[in-house]
Amino acid sequence: MIIELLLSPIFALVNLIFNFLPDLSDIDIVEYNMNAFVELLAIGFLIFPRSLFIAFVVNFMFWKNAQLIWSIVEWVYKKIPGVN
Repeated sequence: MIIELLLSPIFALVNLIFNFLPDLSDIDIVEYNMNAFVELLAIGFLIFPRSLFIAFVVNFMFWKNAQLIWSIVEWVYKKIPGVN
């Protein structure tokens, strides 16, 4: 029962994240978003060298995901009674 109480918010969060993903049956929206993303990458490639810009984007995404994962882990272990 305690495990269910701990896991239900995590499953709700995963479900919420999946609900934000676009429906792939509407390919025009996906194609438009990809074109906008490629244009942003092209602007970045004009300003910075390609390898530096890619390293920056990958590093930024890694640290943002690490921060999110650590926040979720910290939130879960603070919900366990008797653990500080």
